[in-house]
Amino acid sequence: MEGTDEIKVGGVYICKVKKILQHGIIVEIGSTRKEGFVHISELSNRWVKNVKDLVRENSLVVCKVLESTPQSISLSIKRVGDNEKRQTLKEWSISNRLQKLIEKYDKSPQNLIDAIKGEYGSLYNLYSELLDGNTSALDKFKLKQDLKDAVLKFVESTKKKLVIRSLLTIRSYGEDGVDSIKRLLLEQYSDRKTWNFKYIKAPNYMLEVNAGDAKKTLAENRKIIDSLEKRSKELGLEFNYKEIKS
Repeated sequence: MEGTDEIKVGGVYICKVKKILQHGIIVEIGSTRKEGFVHISELSNRWVKNVKDLVRENSLVVCKVLESTPQSISLSIKRVGDNEKRQTLKEWSISNRLQKLIEKYDKSPQNLIDAIKGEYGSLYNLYSELLDGNTSALDKFKLKQDLKDAVLKFVESTKKKLVIRSLLTIRSYGEDGVDSIKRLLLEQYSDRKTWNFKYIKAPNYMLEVNAGDAKKTLAENRKIIDSLEKRSKELGLEFNYKEIKS
């Protein structure tokens, strides 16, 4: 994916169509300001009669570098995989939004952008650090508080939200079955923070887990289910569940 300003063979870049020719297009490659050529045969897996049927000047396309020499750079659109395209567009979008924040709050935005790229290779790499919770990554750049707050708020807004609802079925065939089920649920309630139980109709209950971002929610849900399964066996209860992600 696009990182530094160095053009790498096999690298995938967001490119701007600068000129449409009869046998291909000339594009500007990412933020490198370098130009490359996409031959008509590399535009699509389908036969292309007219280049203008596929692209317009100044439009953005995702390209993979096939060859790079001091004299020319050859690229392909059709050889970009779906996952590569999605990730490249995501990185480009995140980097663009961070750049706009920097331009809005910093008096010398280009100096700061260059410093970040020098340290992390790209704005997106800094974003990834922040997304993993490493907020100290910003400290070395001595940002003003309003810019720092804006960047952290943006990162928080991009975290994938996930709520997991699990339909629990808890049965007991013993004489103290009802008390055992109550004990099981009350023990879990004592440590409740990011989740909740809802009674539906015996023997069914709904467990809802929402720990903020997707990674934490998945981990928290797994922890609770494992705890319920283990404790149910100890209490002689029959325990089953079915996850419903949303």
